[in-house]
Amino acid sequence: MAKTGLIGITRFFVFVLVAAMLWPCPTIVRAGATAVCSLDEKPKTGTKKKKNTKKKRKKRKKAKVIRWGQRKNESDEKYDKRYKRILRQTKQDKAGDYDGGNITNGSEKIRMWTYMGHPFIVRTDIDQKFTVDTAMYMEMLHREYGAAYKKFLGVKADLKEPIEVIVFADQATYAANGGPEGSGGFFMSFAHLQGDRGPFWKAQHYRLQQFTDGIKDFAKWPKGTLKHEAAHMELQLRLGMKGDPRFGGLGIPIDCPRWFNEGHASVFEYWDFDKSVDENMAEVSNRGRYAPVIRRAHGTDKWKDFNYVWTIDPASWANDLTSRQGFLNYAQAWSLCAYMMTGGVKGRRDFRAVFDLSTRVGADYQTTYKGDTTRAWTEKFPEEARARLEKNWNEWVSTNVSREKEVPDEKYFLRRMGYDPAVVEKLASISGDEAKAENSKWVEKERKRREKSSRIEK
Repeated sequence: MAKTGLIGITRFFVFVLVAAMLWPCPTIVRAGATAVCSLDEKPKTGTKKKKNTKKKRKKRKKAKVIRWGQRKNESDEKYDKRYKRILRQTKQDKAGDYDGGNITNGSEKIRMWTYMGHPFIVRTDIDQKFTVDTAMYMEMLHREYGAAYKKFLGVKADLKEPIEVIVFADQATYAANGGPEGSGGFFMSFAHLQGDRGPFWKAQHYRLQQFTDGIKDFAKWPKGTLKHEAAHMELQLRLGMKGDPRFGGLGIPIDCPRWFNEGHASVFEYWDFDKSVDENMAEVSNRGRYAPVIRRAHGTDKWKDFNYVWTIDPASWANDLTSRQGFLNYAQAWSLCAYMMTGGVKGRRDFRAVFDLSTRVGADYQTTYKGDTTRAWTEKFPEEARARLEKNWNEWVSTNVSREKEVPDEKYFLRRMGYDPAVVEKLASISGDEAKAENSKWVEKERKRREKSSRIEK
């Protein structure tokens, strides 16, 4: 028994010794101490053993789904179904197909992504999805602009044929396909005179074209130029065309005064499609790049009287585009049309008067059939009528664009144009090499910050 007990005790101690050698040693770490570890592991100094736990992964924020142009009371499911249908119908132009024109990047023909819809044939050189997003956006824009025109004009758009809408990624391709130098976009109503489309191309007259300056994410693309050019489109669809005997009876687009056309389009640049027409009308004077200039120019030597705006011809307007006066022309035309579109009964009456006369005469620089130049305009707006309109316009500016007010981004708009935002009583240019250099640096920094921001450009 003693021998058996001794053997048992001996086995017990051997078991304990082996177990002690094999059991993992816990690591106790103190700041600056040497880690204590198992016998077969080399000591490590100055390190901490990571906890045997899984790292918590950061939950990625799901990209916000933006349903461009979703109709009121349209469910997400119905929209998505409509979107998928248009996506299937949007195809890349076939190689060698020239019916849609010889679109080139300056050195070779490129194949566009095209949606042959109505009222818009939408084309881009970006991708299929960008093309569809543009198509959905244009449908919304046309719908919402129509609701606005119903308020201040009451004339429906004539959509007998589709409009070609082209969006290029870069300016060079835009210019290689007819984009005017220095422009960000254009709308034309005489595309048939270009001779750059096939005989069976559906959009014979109307074409809207612009570029995104390299932006290929639809949500990041600032759409102010698109809204502006689309407003020209909407006005022309209401002015319509007339058969002109000088051109064999062919339909010639009815023209209107340049200040009227550009001014009303400028009002639409900052249209917010999340708001109603009435809300947008109320906000016209409280946003955008024109109000900061007008509130400083009004009542100073920079302010032009009504006769200047009324009589400026297209050639003079075009010649001023590269100068500061060019932007002031746009700003004053904006304020005049803003008054007409949002100034109640008086404003709407004046807008309709210019519109109706345009449909009869054509434009202030064209002649009537009797060759009496601007006689029709003079008869419709005699001196006393022009004086009354100018008085109403100035009163609207004084009330709605007063020096006491300020729009969002006012500082950025002014500094980008080289004006000192600290001076309110007049338009003061930033002067001095050091001040100009500092301003350029500030503007560039702000521009880059805006590009990197998560802001959605609606």
